[in-house]
Amino acid sequence: MTHTLRRATPADAPAVARQRAQMFVDMGTLTPEAAAQEVPLWTDWLRGALASGEYVGVLAEWEGTVVGGAGLMVFPKMPTLDDPATRKGHILNVSVDPAHRRRGLAESLMEAMLEEVRERALRQITLNAAPMGRRIYERLGFVESTHPELRLILEPPA
Repeated sequence: MTHTLRRATPADAPAVARQRAQMFVDMGTLTPEAAAQEVPLWTDWLRGALASGEYVGVLAEWEGTVVGGAGLMVFPKMPTLDDPATRKGHILNVSVDPAHRRRGLAESLMEAMLEEVRERALRQITLNAAPMGRRIYERLGFVESTHPELRLILEPPA
């Protein structure tokens, strides 16, 4: 039996959230305990975002179990002469369970995401590359950005 790809539905929100948690654990960004605490929040958000189309996901299944996935979010952007588009995409949550890695599944998920991008006529796509996926992204044409990003996190109002 081979892996199958399919579109994620709101019912898949718990599986997508668990995969997101495992992705952060695998990257060393979160401890398993911290990641587990995020899962309910992510699940609730994903359920609504999948229903509204704010988040589009593709899942890989093996014998009826989700073993990989990738997502796309589309954001407004200001047009420029070089790129008159008013929307850009961000690919996220690219993850494959360890037992199913090294079989081309991440690349298949990325190709499915890029097909979604093409169908939406998006020209600018970003993603945050973990070291383990970097070669796949580069092979697909992603390059290092020349636009540095700084981040500020504000405390919520009291």
